[in-house]
Amino acid sequence: MRSACYRIVWGLFLVLADLRVEFVDILPDSLGYLLIASGLWGLQGLNGYFKAGHLCAWLLLIWSILQLFWFPDAEIGSVPMHSVIDVLPHLLASAVHIVLIYGICKGIQACTAGAESGLDQQARSRLHMYVAVQLLWLFIHPFLLNLDSNVMIPVVFVCSLLVMIAEIAILLLVRLFARQWTENME
Repeated sequence: MRSACYRIVWGLFLVLADLRVEFVDILPDSLGYLLIASGLWGLQGLNGYFKAGHLCAWLLLIWSILQLFWFPDAEIGSVPMHSVIDVLPHLLASAVHIVLIYGICKGIQACTAGAESGLDQQARSRLHMYVAVQLLWLFIHPFLLNLDSNVMIPVVFVCSLLVMIAEIAILLLVRLFARQWTENME
């Protein structure tokens, strides 16, 4: 159980970290989604939420492999340019990632319901924070092209920072769940 949770933590970290050298992604998202899927496979016997997250992890794994070979970015100078057709699959993948996080958080909430640690409430609040930040990002995304670059860069920076904070909060939640599970088993 603990190793399954730590596979999820490392998988979330690899998906969050985007380390590139030139055009090569050193830490591909597909490896992260594979770790998340293997971790959720170990937890899916606990409740159906982990099963839903497991399915989403596999869908995102397939998507990230396709993305390595498909959907090249068209660039003008150093600014990537996307058409609406190019953005739609990315938005769909973002929605599946939200469902993945939903499955993880609701699974943790269901497993720890009524526990003294309050981890169920933490899972609930972190899920709400994550969904709110993602919905803000998805809402702002179509309007970014209409903004002046002096306004667009700070907006993108703040939104990206909020998304990173929300992802790290989920990562730490899974880590807390692993620790609590270990303490309860001892």
